[in-house]
Amino acid sequence: MLSVARWLAPSAAAACAGAVVAGAIEGAGMDDVFGAIAAGGFLALVAAPMLLVACALARGLWAAWQPAELGLIEDGGGAPRLAGWLGTLVLGAVVLAWAMWQGTWLLAGATAFKPLSLSFAEPILAVVVGLAIVVASRPVARALAALARWLDARWRRRGHRSLISPRRQLIALAAVTLGGLYALWRFAIAPRLGPIDTSPLLVPAAGLVVAAIAQAGWSRGARARRFASAACAAIVIAAVACALYAWRARPGLTLSVWGDRPLAGLAIDWLFDLDAIRDRLPAAAMAPTPRAGAAHPDILLLTIDAVRADHTPPYGGTADMPILRALGTRGAVFDWAFSPSNVTRRSIPSMVIGLAPTRIKGRVVGWALRLDPRYVLLAERLRAGGYDTAGFMCCDGIWGRDMRTGLSRGLDHLETEPRENGAVLARMARTWLDARERTSPHRPLFLWMHFIEPHNWQAASGEPHTDDERRRFYDRALAASDAMLGEVIGAFANRPGDRMPIVIISADHGEGLGDHGQPFHSTDLYDSQIHVPLVIAGPGIKPGHIPETVSLTDLTPTVLDLAGFVPPTGIDIDGRSIADLATGARAPDPDGGIAFAAMIKDRSNPGGLRAVVLGPWKLIDNGSSLELYNVHADPGERANLISPRAPMLEALKRMLSAWRERSKVSPF
Repeated sequence: MLSVARWLAPSAAAACAGAVVAGAIEGAGMDDVFGAIAAGGFLALVAAPMLLVACALARGLWAAWQPAELGLIEDGGGAPRLAGWLGTLVLGAVVLAWAMWQGTWLLAGATAFKPLSLSFAEPILAVVVGLAIVVASRPVARALAALARWLDARWRRRGHRSLISPRRQLIALAAVTLGGLYALWRFAIAPRLGPIDTSPLLVPAAGLVVAAIAQAGWSRGARARRFASAACAAIVIAAVACALYAWRARPGLTLSVWGDRPLAGLAIDWLFDLDAIRDRLPAAAMAPTPRAGAAHPDILLLTIDAVRADHTPPYGGTADMPILRALGTRGAVFDWAFSPSNVTRRSIPSMVIGLAPTRIKGRVVGWALRLDPRYVLLAERLRAGGYDTAGFMCCDGIWGRDMRTGLSRGLDHLETEPRENGAVLARMARTWLDARERTSPHRPLFLWMHFIEPHNWQAASGEPHTDDERRRFYDRALAASDAMLGEVIGAFANRPGDRMPIVIISADHGEGLGDHGQPFHSTDLYDSQIHVPLVIAGPGIKPGHIPETVSLTDLTPTVLDLAGFVPPTGIDIDGRSIADLATGARAPDPDGGIAFAAMIKDRSNPGGLRAVVLGPWKLIDNGSSLELYNVHADPGERANLISPRAPMLEALKRMLSAWRERSKVSPF
């Protein structure tokens, strides 16, 4: 047992050193010292064992190869045959990578990106190229060895030590590999893939490099080695102790680490139960305050993915949407409603929490955002206020239970449609509503549905060849969504007027459709991607168009207000209730109202854009320049009015600056 411990000692010391460096980098973004140490400790709980295994495996493989018995080292300490085979390995890897990279693109183009065809062709290509490399490897290795031997001999004749000792070769191989991978990524892969956040790779890369260096240098300086090993082990133990204390006694800090630090957050995910940690938080008052004498009507929140306002009938669009047209006729149409962002994972959380997207913490998982569990969602507030709650959602990638995004919290009854078929989803909801209606329930209902069809307009209709065709294909998806709305709303057709639900129709973001050169979304903050429909209809709603600017961040306080509760205020809410506009209790201001939007950097989004809309004026800040538009007079945003004397410029800049400052304030 003692001999095993001695053999593992270098690997354990290297693992501790790697965990210390990785933990220090991971914890650097926390607000206080204890939080930084705890973040490093959570990471060390996973990183230290993984690095220990990796280092032990590396030492075991090195020992099994017995390099001293291979006869690679010749007179003078050089190892030209090793140099030849290492050079062959590098060249072979480069050739194979290049062939597979180019071959994949050629095969994808030739097969029209058909996965089945690619799955047959790619292994054949890999085998052919691999066999060619094997056939050529020995003569190439011998040629490279002869070249290395000749160069090293000339170098040693000048009185120098061998350039190609095994240690120097391994160091050179590591440097060439890292440099080559960076160059490949920087100049060949990244330009084709677009913006991808690679910052989380820094932490594991640093940990691995430090662990490798520590293990390689184990044989040097026994006294310094013992001191450094003991210090690293003590730091790891102390950090882990802080992490365990935070998990047990400071659940808020643990959840903050989960939301702010990606790899420490993964460690918390693997080792602990997030919901159990959330349950240990001080019980916040989720229940909203009822307004005296206010009714609690049923509320349907129907959100549709990727809907531009200007393509829908209430906004002058030509899409065949009779249900939405009828709702717009008998309800309140908000002419200038703006989504908080241009991508689902940022807009939807803002809509159902009531916070600006820049104040919502979480981690990107797939195409969704896994929310910091400290947030209280709209459905949770309504459930605490006595509502039955239900959700019918597309898709599993956002609302599925396995994704654990947190967006389904508060929904007592949840069904998802994994095939992204909104018609099936609507029938599921209709069946459930019909069954509930027959029981004559006494509790009010909050039902939230999300349809995906306009997001997938191209997949449903094919590749458009003209701008007109692109818009027709998109409108076809809008029409399909409208039929689904009719299916759900039809469940209440036999109710008397005063018992009809309040129906809210909106979208998480728009769609480029070629405007400003963008066919889809998540690329800019022009109106094509953030100006969305918002229609509210039902008992107590005053029909008509409302020209005041509003934000979908206002949705949560507005729904609570319409549901008969006092809308929340304070540090944990950014939205304001616009129920008074919907009911006609307040006259709209065509030159007033405010909305903010942000494009946030994450996995595939370059981020860096902010926008503010005040009445007709819109300012976009892309970090290096400003754009100013009057969106009422210029809805296509073609005429940039920016100039030192531009109207409203200074006021909009101050608002955007104040919004940025508020974004730094924790909602907790």
